[in-house]
Amino acid sequence: MRILCFILTIAVCQALNAQTSNPYLNLKYDKVVFYDFQIIHERSVVVIDSTGRVVPTVVKQVELDSPTIKKLNKELGSKKSYGGGGAACFDPHCGFVYYLNDKPVAQITICVECNRLYSTIEIPAQKQGPYESDGDVTYLADGLSKSFRKYINGLLKQNEFSHQIVEGSIFDE
Repeated sequence: MRILCFILTIAVCQALNAQTSNPYLNLKYDKVVFYDFQIIHERSVVVIDSTGRVVPTVVKQVELDSPTIKKLNKELGSKKSYGGGGAACFDPHCGFVYYLNDKPVAQITICVECNRLYSTIEIPAQKQGPYESDGDVTYLADGLSKSFRKYINGLLKQNEFSHQIVEGSIFDE
């Protein structure tokens, strides 16, 4: 009986860990580039298109250093980085692309105006925010948290990107 309880405990712990694991901590890459771009008119949500090219509306790109990447990866997988509300527009203006041997292995785009993030790799922490109700509709609050917005805005300011978070946004109240 003790062995069965022990095995069950291990299985439950692994299942809980799988739900909150951070895929960006184990991702194999050799470079991360932060992109600033104008609206992608094709309503695409990625920086690198299906042909492997950077979208033509990129206005600036910065290769991130190792400490910045390490912090970004930690923030991306943290449950504390999500749980805010969001709007439905999703017109991203910045994004990160992880490369291995000059080939993209993961992409993240962010719309700070609607407070949402899209990742080509599923981030379990993003799907664990609180559920909110708006009349008859219940939805997952998967928008960026205030602290994660502040972190992203710090990167936008540091790199002098075009679409920084405007003071007084409803997501920062």
